[in-house]
Formats: sequence, structure tokens, C-alpha cells
Amino acid sequence: MIRFDVSALTQARLGTSLTLNVDIGPQSLTDLEVDFLRGTVRVIRVQGGLLVQGTVETQVWLECVRCLDSFALPITLELEETFGLSGASRRQDVTYVVSDDGWLDLTPLLREQAWVALPMKPLCRPDCKGLCPQCGANLNLESCTCESVKIDPRLALLKDLL
Repeated sequence: MIRFDVSALTQARLGTSLTLNVDIGPQSLTDLEVDFLRGTVRVIRVQGGLLVQGTVETQVWLECVRCLDSFALPITLELEETFGLSGASRRQDVTYVVSDDGWLDLTPLLREQAWVALPMKPLCRPDCKGLCPQCGANLNLESCTCESVKIDPRLALLKDLL
């Protein structure tokens, strides 16, 4: 969990802010593994809650869609979200809430932003050759001896005519 004590801001006047430095090692954001989280987050007391703004850099572990190898993808997360206060009357449009004892948990927000920042088809490198469809060899690491031209068995007799 990536939590910060913001209890001083829950009772502060509007416009009061607090700057949080995020520098955390390997973490699990529920279903994403990251090597680190580094950045600066500013928390501002606003009407109805706390506005969280900032930039966090990280490196997410993914699986390449072509060769199925694991690789680390660096991404930058831009945060801007309002956290509601749990003691106040809850608004319908607030997704995240500060706990009763004044702790702000950034894990759900970081997880959501990380999923949004990920590519649809992650590749370990742009020129990834993938796997051989016949023998399964990783073509980035080795070459295979499979026949490159596959002939339809119904037309195999025509090959003998040439």
C-alpha cells in the first residue's frame, strides 16, 4: 500500500496544500508489478475533499505479445483526482476517499493510471521477431530449421509438376 498521512489537510482551510515525495521500491499494484515509483504529488484542500496532482515515474513488468518474454516498460503517470473526505457527506462523483483517520491511499489511483498508460499490445522491442509458429523457438534468440514455406496438402501434387 502506498499511503500518506494527510490528516492535517482534512480540517485545514481551502487552498492549503502539502507536497508528498514518492520514492518507493518494488511494489505490487494488485495485478501489476512495478520496480519503483518516483515522483512528486501535491495534495490541495478543495471544496468537498483533497485534490491530488502530480507526476510519478515507474517501470512496469509486462509480457511481450510476440515472444512471451517478460520485460520492463518505463511509463509516466499523470495524476489529477479528487479524493472525498469520509466524514463529510459523500458526493456521487467521488471515486476515491480519504480514510477516517486521515490516510490517503494512492494504490488504487496509481493502478488505474498505470493500466491506462499501458500499450494495447506490449512489445519487448519494436523489431521483436516473435515465436516460430511450428516449433515455438524464440526467433530473437535463435533461428529455427522449420520449413519456411508451408504448402497446402491439397495442392502438394502440383509441386511435382514443376
